[in-house]
Amino acid sequence: MSSETHDKTMIIESEYTESDKGDGGQVVWLMIERRRCDNEGCRRLHSLLPDKLVPYKHYGSDLIAAVLDGDIMPEDTMNEDYPCDETIRRRHHWLMANFSRTEGCCRQAMSLLRNPGLAGAAILETTRKSCDRWLPAVLRMVYNSGGFLVSV
Repeated sequence: MSSETHDKTMIIESEYTESDKGDGGQVVWLMIERRRCDNEGCRRLHSLLPDKLVPYKHYGSDLIAAVLDGDIMPEDTMNEDYPCDETIRRRHHWLMANFSRTEGCCRQAMSLLRNPGLAGAAILETTRKSCDRWLPAVLRMVYNSGGFLVSV
């Protein structure tokens, strides 16, 4: 969330559960915390997704990151819940379509943290190589800075 429009404390409004398919196809219930923005100009409800979820995506962040890192290929059919060839292709296209947006949001977050250490480097690639759970970390930087990723 942008610090310009959401600078006041958010208070808990309500909680609800949502299901997600876990390993082996079993249903896992997740608690999704919802908060109401205390800023007079906003006052909207915001859902705080856990790191394992990616907004508007069917698969969790661990599986999407494994696809993007090349750890899961179309021929890997360990179970019926793995993505098909077309979904794998769309995930790569999604990452490339959002590359500049992601870099910009990450640079903004780094500048707010006053961390110029990655000034000339591609932040997304550096994060992918140095962090096991890189996708949740990048998504957190994007969405917490008020940015968003386009669906493909």
